[in-house]
Amino acid sequence: MMQNNYADYDVPQNLKFKTLDIVRMGGLNCTAQIPAENFAGVLQAPNQITKAAVELCFSLANKEIIVTGKISGEREVQCARCLRRVTQPFSETFCETYSTKTEIIDIMYVVLQTLALTEDIRFLCAPDCKGLCPRCGQDLNQGPCGCQEESFSPFAVLKGKFNK
Repeated sequence: MMQNNYADYDVPQNLKFKTLDIVRMGGLNCTAQIPAENFAGVLQAPNQITKAAVELCFSLANKEIIVTGKISGEREVQCARCLRRVTQPFSETFCETYSTKTEIIDIMYVVLQTLALTEDIRFLCAPDCKGLCPRCGQDLNQGPCGCQEESFSPFAVLKGKFNK
């Protein structure tokens, strides 16, 4: 069946769609902006999503509704090396199947799950970020710090402790 673009269809702000509406319309294509406060706690602190939008396509197949979607926007993240906060774009896709017997299709749940599962372990402001000086804390991306370069070993404190 062909999906319909309903300009007059009021996309629910909480992204909970009534299955009966989708079936009655024969499918649906829609987009929606999602307020940033809906994403509080999705990413690990101090990272946060600042802007997001979702594109959805509801298709009917036998006794199922197939939902394909794309969530995109911006997130503010902290660099793992220099601790600077930077804005980074993101875009993730998802596909879910629901029974037509389901009363409500909760897309917000799928969006939150998708974003939580695709979060990077470490964010970098740039691939060549130099980070902070381990001695004085100077951001080495802004220039050298003036500390003397010496090889640092975490085992240096043990030097001379164990004599044979």
